[in-house]
Amino acid sequence: MADLIGDDRPPSRRLPVLAAVLLVLLGGYAVIRHLAAPDAAPADASPTSTSTPTPPTTRHSAIPGPYVSAYPASAAPTPVPRPWAGLAPDRRTEVDFAVDRTVHAGGRTYRLGKGERALTLDRAVRGPVVLVQSRGSTVLEQLRPDGSRLVLDTFTDESRHPQGVAVDPSGRRVAYALAAALPTGPFGLMVRDLSTGAVLADLRTSRTFGVRDWTASGVVLTVARDPGGPPYRWLPGAGPPERITPFAPDHMGPYLLAASPVRSEWTVTAASCTGLVRAAGRVPVRLTCREPLGAPAAWSPSGARIAARGSRPVVLVLDLGTGRTMQLGVPPRVFIEQIAWRGDDSVLVAVHTLAGDEGAVLRCRVGGDCRRLALGAAGRSADLVLAG
Repeated sequence: MADLIGDDRPPSRRLPVLAAVLLVLLGGYAVIRHLAAPDAAPADASPTSTSTPTPPTTRHSAIPGPYVSAYPASAAPTPVPRPWAGLAPDRRTEVDFAVDRTVHAGGRTYRLGKGERALTLDRAVRGPVVLVQSRGSTVLEQLRPDGSRLVLDTFTDESRHPQGVAVDPSGRRVAYALAAALPTGPFGLMVRDLSTGAVLADLRTSRTFGVRDWTASGVVLTVARDPGGPPYRWLPGAGPPERITPFAPDHMGPYLLAASPVRSEWTVTAASCTGLVRAAGRVPVRLTCREPLGAPAAWSPSGARIAARGSRPVVLVLDLGTGRTMQLGVPPRVFIEQIAWRGDDSVLVAVHTLAGDEGAVLRCRVGGDCRRLALGAAGRSADLVLAG
């Protein structure tokens, strides 16, 4: 169009040229719009009929059909059966236990206060002795059948807290150790009368002990520190604790396994071996090194056997006369929390899953099978504790 600028032709001759150029431009624009537009739907042959709308285009999945149907989005994961699911139930309930705020002992059921939880349970003449976790404190007390509660001691902070509790064989006294968060103490051992709560013995110690048991030979103590220490025996009112057996200079044991309920005998472990100490101060006599034993452990009432956790999560029964071990039928994939004898041929084992979500109490016969105690919801709690 540059040659039209300054054109000196008459206006009557310029108008046809401009009209021709404009017609060419409009025609090109119409062609471009036609090429860019989608294909039009064909016209209905009948002007009176209603046209049917075009259905939307269906998108097909790139995954073949069988795979799509095999994994529905709403499918729930398959529940994993508990390790003890295949064990037959045992409906005898003459078992003393505590779980959360419920204490079952001596055929009676005791209820703790709201927000309280039983940490330990021991039998006694006037009612069970429990260590209760309360609001902001820990309380050692005895539950009485008339509904009263004898408070023996209260621990409000970590400057003074209990390190193990045990009731004497007569069921009339309770011993407990005192520990503290500070490495310098205060440490000590206490004995109280369960009829009145009066202090019968109060011994300050230079090291922190833990009360493990109270047998015919006295209060059984362990050194409550890492990696531990030798076992001790304490006769309340007769002086300081005495060492049960010599301790290795390299601090590799012996460590306490269990104490005989009827004699002055103890079993200890050292270097994966189990030994028997027949009198205080003696060197242990080797029993077995075939299978390492460890806590939890318990001595049978007659003093002939020991049930203890093995190196794997199994319960082994050690015959003290022959040194031979027998494995109980405890299912695999469980954590063994507590072991307690019921007679000389029956062992109670409190277990829970490795995740800690659910527990069970098993009754195992020596040389026989294991059954799961039918304790209802209480028996399924991982926080259940058996009476000591």
